[in-house]
Amino acid sequence: MILLELFWRFLLVSLLAFGGGQAALTLVERVAVADARWISEQDFAAAVGFGYLTPGPVLITAAFIGYRTAGPLGALAATVGIFLMPWFLAAAAAWQLRRFIGSPLLRGFGRGAAPAVVGLLAVTAANIGRHALASWPYAAIALFALLLALKTKTHPVLITAGGTLLGAVIGLLAAS
Repeated sequence: MILLELFWRFLLVSLLAFGGGQAALTLVERVAVADARWISEQDFAAAVGFGYLTPGPVLITAAFIGYRTAGPLGALAATVGIFLMPWFLAAAAAWQLRRFIGSPLLRGFGRGAAPAVVGLLAVTAANIGRHALASWPYAAIALFALLLALKTKTHPVLITAGGTLLGAVIGLLAAS
C-alpha cells in the first residue's frame, strides 16, 4: 500500500537526517526521485522551491511528495512520517541532554557532523542546480538570488518569492 510506503520511507528519512531539514534534502531526493520514482527531478526542485515559501521549508517537501504520489492522504502519511520520530526523540532526549552539554564527545560529534552536512548540501544543490539552471534566464535568477543573499540583508522568503514571480513571467513569455 502506497500510504504505508510513504509513511515508512519518510520515517526512515527522519531517523537518518542528522543536521536538520537541510541535511535531509539529500535523503528525500534519493528516496522520492531515485529509489521510489514518485516524482521527477524537476518536481523535486519545484517542491524544494515551494517549501522555502512556507514555514518549515525543507521537510514540508515531504507533504508535497506525498500529495503528488497519493493525494491528501499521501501528504498526511509522508508528513507524519517525516515529523513523528524527530518529535518523539527530541521529547524523550531533552531532559537528558543537559547532562552532556559540556561533553567533549558531544562537541566533537557536532564538529564532525557540520562538515558532513555541508557536503550533503553541496550534492543536493548540484542536483537541483542541474535542472534549475538549464537556461540562461533561470541561471540569471539564481545568480541574482545568490548576490542578494550574500550582499544584502534581504529576507530569504522575499528572494524566493521574487525568483518565483520571475520564473512565472519567464514561463508565460516562453509559452506565448
